[in-house]
Amino acid sequence: MKKSPAGDDGLGPLCARWRRHTVAEGWRMPEDWSTPAVVPLAYAVLNGLAAEVPAQALGTARALADVGVTEGLRDVGALYDLCLTTMPLSVTLAFAAGWETADTGPDPQAAARGMSGLPQHAEFLARAADVFAGIESTKDGGSLVLVTIDGRVGKIGSAARLVRWKRDVLLGEAVRLSFGEDYPTGYRDGVAVVLGRSEPAGRVLASVARARATLTSLARQNPSILRAPIRITVQPLPEDLAALRSLITADAA
Repeated sequence: MKKSPAGDDGLGPLCARWRRHTVAEGWRMPEDWSTPAVVPLAYAVLNGLAAEVPAQALGTARALADVGVTEGLRDVGALYDLCLTTMPLSVTLAFAAGWETADTGPDPQAAARGMSGLPQHAEFLARAADVFAGIESTKDGGSLVLVTIDGRVGKIGSAARLVRWKRDVLLGEAVRLSFGEDYPTGYRDGVAVVLGRSEPAGRVLASVARARATLTSLARQNPSILRAPIRITVQPLPEDLAALRSLITADAA
């Protein structure tokens, strides 16, 4: 009889180390990390087996638990780091496919965000409207500015959906690492937008510099997926929402 993965020597300690490592790296809800789907993936990686099927299953489990795709992929990367091996692109894409196709239940807005994990334009514009109206503030002081981050390398055909997925994941991760939760963000097809203020002095520019450095490094590793050099612009916001909508929907590539 085939031995159950959960009974294998070394598997339990590996899962425990994996959880500790992920939590130390900033997993938002430590009590929600454990799920049966982690065991088959840990077993596959530990034993050098094909991991695409268990990775897809874990992606689905994470989506159902309302874990973002980027946070979930960082977690899978931690497992590969512990096993001193590189996570294959096929595993990344399998996890992403499982996450994307999961039934995400009561949060359709999060599901609509797609692989970048960033809000789409409609959600971004709704938050921007609140900022214009004074209902929501990004930061006190200074004038409103729009940061546009364009990572497109050119037209990506419908047959290259997996390339688009990876591009979206990389851009979404870079924007979150650089700007955090302070500013409204939006995303569509390789272009991210961020709404901020020019004060406190240097804060937006520091975030822009961090995004540029992060994406420049990622573009070197993924030359066919991300633009190099990355195109980032910072400009004053128009005074009304209609003009902002026109600005962010224009194709400036």
